[in-house]
Amino acid sequence: MNAWIFYLMLALAPWGNVGNQDDHLNQVCSSINESAIIRPAVDTKVIHYTNQAIFLTYHHLDENESFVTITPAKFNQHLQVLKENHYNVIPIEDYSCFLEHRKSIPPNAVVITFDDGYRSFYEKAYPLLKKQGFPATNFVVVSYLDSEYPSLPFLTWKQTQEMKHDGFSFYSHTFDLHQKKKGDGGGTVPTLTNRIFLEQEKRLETEEEKRKRVREDLWMAEALLKTQLDNKLSMLCFPFGEYNQTVMDDAKEMGFRYFITTKEGINSGDSREINRLNVGMPYLSADNFLRKLQNYDRKK
Repeated sequence: MNAWIFYLMLALAPWGNVGNQDDHLNQVCSSINESAIIRPAVDTKVIHYTNQAIFLTYHHLDENESFVTITPAKFNQHLQVLKENHYNVIPIEDYSCFLEHRKSIPPNAVVITFDDGYRSFYEKAYPLLKKQGFPATNFVVVSYLDSEYPSLPFLTWKQTQEMKHDGFSFYSHTFDLHQKKKGDGGGTVPTLTNRIFLEQEKRLETEEEKRKRVREDLWMAEALLKTQLDNKLSMLCFPFGEYNQTVMDDAKEMGFRYFITTKEGINSGDSREINRLNVGMPYLSADNFLRKLQNYDRKK
């Protein structure tokens, strides 16, 4: 990790600040979408809700399902449900601009997100999404990119760059904090929000050490995303859905603007803490998926 320090320091200045998000937002919201995929026309035949957006969460696509894995066929069924029931899939950046009162969003807006950065996003989800003209965002554990995990491969930077050309986006799920380590009391705890036990020193790290460790991690992730993908906005998706006020305060001070949670609910443009619906689970058939969406239909 230390070998990256000089390279990363060239990417962002001053240290610990991810850049002027107002300036970057102006660029994003005023730019014309030039993705290589053709998106479907806005569908207004049926209005489920207006000035709101549902965020969907997936993780991994594979023929062997698990609690965070569904088959490509089931994922494709979900996409068909969205299309056939008049939902409009938008880029996450469009919702950010709506949130800042700089752009409107269509009725029945949906944002598709994946977590962790598994290679199945490129090999299996990406072709299906492109076929429908649907954009999506992946919140990647940045240290995993270009790494070799034969049993469960992760994305490469080259793949993310190819997908970005087609209107897909990639934001931070931390650099290397999607893990649990020994904490106070001997049990394992999420490393983003908790002090961890320093084995070599046989002690628990201090609160100041923890905050410094977290800030360095977030900064390193953001620096790489900026240099590799020319990201303009800074978003943080919390590992395990765990966060606290200290993490929020430090991230905001660094310049992070949008925070992606695991809280369920529709988003109404009144909070930068984004709710999501976890729909990447094996039991969620096409019918159950539609019912989950319809829970947020406006009252007749």
